[in-house]
Amino acid sequence: MLGRILLCVILIPLVELVLLKELHQRTSLLTTVIVVLITGIVGVNLARRQGLQVWHNIHKQTAAGKVPSQEILDAVMILLAGAFLITPGLLTDGVGFSLLVPAVRRRLGSYLAEWFRRKTVTTFQSTTFTSNGFPADDSSFEEAPSVRVVVPPEDDDHLDTPPTLN
Repeated sequence: MLGRILLCVILIPLVELVLLKELHQRTSLLTTVIVVLITGIVGVNLARRQGLQVWHNIHKQTAAGKVPSQEILDAVMILLAGAFLITPGLLTDGVGFSLLVPAVRRRLGSYLAEWFRRKTVTTFQSTTFTSNGFPADDSSFEEAPSVRVVVPPEDDDHLDTPPTLN
C-alpha cells in the first residue's frame, strides 16, 4: 500500500509536468498559465456550488429522519474534486472536473460501496455475516454464542473488594 502511494506521489507530478510542457510547446507560456488559472478558478467555484447543494441535501435528509449516506459520499467526492482542481495540472483538473459530474459520482459511489461491502465481511463461528449484520447465506448457528454478564454490587463496598463472577 505504501509503495502504491509513493508511486502516485512521484508519478502524478511527473505526468503533470510532461502535460504542461507539451501544452506550453504547442501553444505559449501565457496560454498554459491562463488554462491552469481558469480551470482552477472555475473548478473551485463549481465544487463550492455543488458542495453547498449537497450540504443542503444532507440537512434535508437528516431533518426527514433519513441517513444521508449518498449525500455524504457525494460531499467527500466533491471535496476531493476541489483538491484536485486547486492542484495545478491538466491530469488533476480532468479528474477533478469528472468528479463534479453527478453521473460519474453515482457510478464511482456504487463501485466504492460494493468494494467496501466485499472488504467488510466477517466470519463468526460457522456463519458469515455481511456489513449489514445479516448472515451471508441461509445457514444458522451450529452453537449459540454464550454471554456472561458481570453485575457489580450496588453499595460502596465494591471499591475495596474485587468483583466476583457468578
